[in-house]
Amino acid sequence: MAKRLLALCRQAPYGNALAREGLEAVLAAAAMDQAADLLFLADGVFQLLDGQRAEAIEQKSLRRNLRALPMFGVESIHVCQRSLLERGLDAGQLQIPGARLKLIADTGSFIAGYDSVLSF
Repeated sequence: MAKRLLALCRQAPYGNALAREGLEAVLAAAAMDQAADLLFLADGVFQLLDGQRAEAIEQKSLRRNLRALPMFGVESIHVCQRSLLERGLDAGQLQIPGARLKLIADTGSFIAGYDSVLSF
């Protein structure tokens, strides 16, 4: 049985390289037929907001990486429900074409179900 890998995406989309590196790690794992999931929590939930203008701050957009996830077999995107509420966001504001968003109420139990956890 394959080991289950989870990437915790905690960082806002811009300001440092961690958000991009987390997405790239999951895409790389998926390209090598490794089962990898994502959990967006804390400021990481901002990565899923559509309509960001990364070019305005001279950054490369994360949207291409996010849109590639379903093509690499990552079809479910897990989102911490509490993180959304704390930031005044609604799940309807989050969009990744081709992926299903799943709200997670108990992140501790969810994370405990994985063999390996990477934090970005």
